Amino acid sequence: MGCLLLLAVLLVPLGCSFSASSKSSSDSSASSSGSSSPGDTAYYDDVRSTTEDYAKSGGPFDAYQKKLGDLAKERGVTNWEENLGTYAAIGEGLGQAKASQALVDTFKTRLAPTGSANSADKQSAIQKGYDSKK
Repeated sequence: MGCLLLLAVLLVPLGCSFSASSKSSSDSSASSSGSSSPGDTAYYDDVRSTTEDYAKSGGPFDAYQKKLGDLAKERGVTNWEENLGTYAAIGEGLGQAKASQALVDTFKTRLAPTGSANSADKQSAIQKGYDSKK
């Protein structure tokens, strides 16, 4: 009985250590891929609703981009232009607005022009977000 208890005491810390290190690793990859975390939910909700409103009402695209930057700043999101979650939320907002594919393509071209850093990933995130909500 003593050996069993000793074995359990020795294995429990190993399991915790493995769990914590695997969680840390998955958190790290989620953040580098731009995936959302629970703290980003309000930000992504704001991006979706702002995009939906813009898609329905129109207006200067520069004003829309400035609003995205303002939302990021208000929510403590740094470098929103490289956050793939932002682009997915933009696509979801376009889907919620029932935007045409032509408008989605315009957003992809304006926000992630071909040849810019990670443009294919950003455009893909917009499209996937749109497809998930249309």
